Amino acid sequence: MTARTRRVLWRGVCLSAVAVMLGGCGPYPQPPVPSPTTTRTIGATTRVPPYAGAPAVRDPLPVTVVSGEPCTTALTPGQVRQVLGAEVMGKIDREESPGRTCLWENRSTGTIIRVAFATRHRQGLSAVYPARSPDEGWVWRELRVAGFPAVATTPEPDQPWYCTVVVGLADDVAVEVSMVTRTASSGDQCTLTGQTAELVVATLRKRAGR
Repeated sequence: MTARTRRVLWRGVCLSAVAVMLGGCGPYPQPPVPSPTTTRTIGATTRVPPYAGAPAVRDPLPVTVVSGEPCTTALTPGQVRQVLGAEVMGKIDREESPGRTCLWENRSTGTIIRVAFATRHRQGLSAVYPARSPDEGWVWRELRVAGFPAVATTPEPDQPWYCTVVVGLADDVAVEVSMVTRTASSGDQCTLTGQTAELVVATLRKRAGR
């Protein structure tokens, strides 16, 4: 997750009706720029993934599953309704750097789902390795999502309303699923984001005929 990505998500929150109702962006402090020790410029390396400690992906999905627009291929309308509690149309975000990206927002609850097909530089899950040191306060949690290796990350411990789960679909292909909420009162944000990532992967599996 790049600093630019967080700024884009930040802009989406600030422009939402809920954020305006709450008095602008006051409740959400600007996420800090991550240190180079955890976020590298994807594409600046010629190494072949997996590297930097990232696990290899067994039984990978073909890259064709992320060849379309995520607004129509990442989540079904029913899945969006399941997560957001409302049927919301996805909006393409053309400024994103990982690859094709879509945002879904429930303006009533202030919840945003972001799905990015991180295929532009083909570094897969290796782009988010190595792990950030736990004593730095950031969440950096290895997990499995629908059988695929994944990493859950948050910007800072005092920003529990935002989490990204990066899932390695193949050694060189990943999908990023992020969630932003108005508050952290709905539970562990990374757990909620992981559940949404499960839905995304299920949809992509079906697209691959599995």
